[in-house]
Amino acid sequence: MSEALNIPSGLVFLPLGEEALPLLKRGVVPLLCPADSGLPWFVRAAEKAQAPARIDDAAYLAHLQREYQRLPDSLRGLLTQEVFIQQAEKKRADIEAALLAQQQAQAVQDTGNPEDWLLQRFYTDPFSLLAWQQGGGLKTLWLGIDASQWPEAALQSVEYRPSLPAAYPQRLWAESPVLAPLQEQRLVLARADAGRLVEVAGRTQGLLRLPPVALRCVLLGAEMRPAFVASFRQFWQQDFRYQRMPLARMQLQSDRYGWDFIQTVSASR
Repeated sequence: MSEALNIPSGLVFLPLGEEALPLLKRGVVPLLCPADSGLPWFVRAAEKAQAPARIDDAAYLAHLQREYQRLPDSLRGLLTQEVFIQQAEKKRADIEAALLAQQQAQAVQDTGNPEDWLLQRFYTDPFSLLAWQQGGGLKTLWLGIDASQWPEAALQSVEYRPSLPAAYPQRLWAESPVLAPLQEQRLVLARADAGRLVEVAGRTQGLLRLPPVALRCVLLGAEMRPAFVASFRQFWQQDFRYQRMPLARMQLQSDRYGWDFIQTVSASR
């Protein structure tokens, strides 16, 4: 009879879908753009930023008044401010587009550009339903990682706070207090510092090496496809880097809330 896995303490867990198989063959894990990382607040902010924007009448008029005051005295003597504004109306669309571009550039300068960063999210409790509900749910697998054996990755604990920090990358380490039970950790890396960048379905990802010694176990979600589970198990048993590390599958309990992780490949192979 298969035994329940005694999961080592102090691990962090990275959820992945079926892409885990080719990634582990390469010995890497993905780093995602913020827009692809499943952060609800970031999705809402991105939708707001993509909404059609315009310059209101007051801002447009104030801009023209400033521009009129910048004219040389000789020109201002030839036309009044009212005439200047009337003439500018013919080019209003171009003027508003230039003002919007200035505003957007200033916003990036003030807050930073989220696209300059890559991140990955890690959880600490493999028995947390809330954590498994993030992302792909029970159709994912979790890599159990000993961060002390992963010097390339500087994980930080998420700060749960009622309001977002003003700028990036600090925003990427913040989350709503509602999600504090997750006790999430995140890895945030400047895109410029990512050693390898790839395009996946038209989206940029970074690839970060995961030392085999840092990977302590893999936990398969209860709803993963049987065909994938079989392929992954075969890979796990044959790859010399991982074959002595435990592989376990979530088994939901029928008489209580919760689950166990039943070993399909034990560490004693």
